[in-house]
Amino acid sequence: MASSKGKAKAQAGPRTLTVLLVEDERSTARVTAEWLRRLGYEVIVCGDGREATELAVGRKEPIDLLLADVMLPGLRGPVLAGLLQNSHPEMAVLFSSGYSPELLGEMFTSTMESALLLYKPYTSEELASRVHLALARKAALRHETEPTSEPEDQRRQRHESTTTPRG
Repeated sequence: MASSKGKAKAQAGPRTLTVLLVEDERSTARVTAEWLRRLGYEVIVCGDGREATELAVGRKEPIDLLLADVMLPGLRGPVLAGLLQNSHPEMAVLFSSGYSPELLGEMFTSTMESALLLYKPYTSEELASRVHLALARKAALRHETEPTSEPEDQRRQRHESTTTPRG
């Protein structure tokens, strides 16, 4: 007879998505982490880029989203994202900043241009929207690059047969 623990594990739903929040302003980190948890995410909070790097590089479990302040002391957000994407290529990236793009200037590296930016101060609704968009964008990119065993002409033909009205 199976134990109730075994049944609970077998019936468990999809895993909770993990957000690595890197924010040096404690009050902003506290509020943002609370909002993310209310949205159902597992949240790991780090106060700077070095702490985040140490935690993420050794982590075997996936990090689904990096939410990092652009102007972190020491290791800036875009540099951090570049480092972490080597060990967590599945990770989406969302930056936050109180600065305008013009004031950020050189911080708009190629890493940052492909990521989304959330301007401070933000609401819980803006946070939820940007997090969802960042994750959806990464999933779409991952889907585009996944190899398929079906040849392109068969895929196109199948698509046309399901979308062409029959009369």
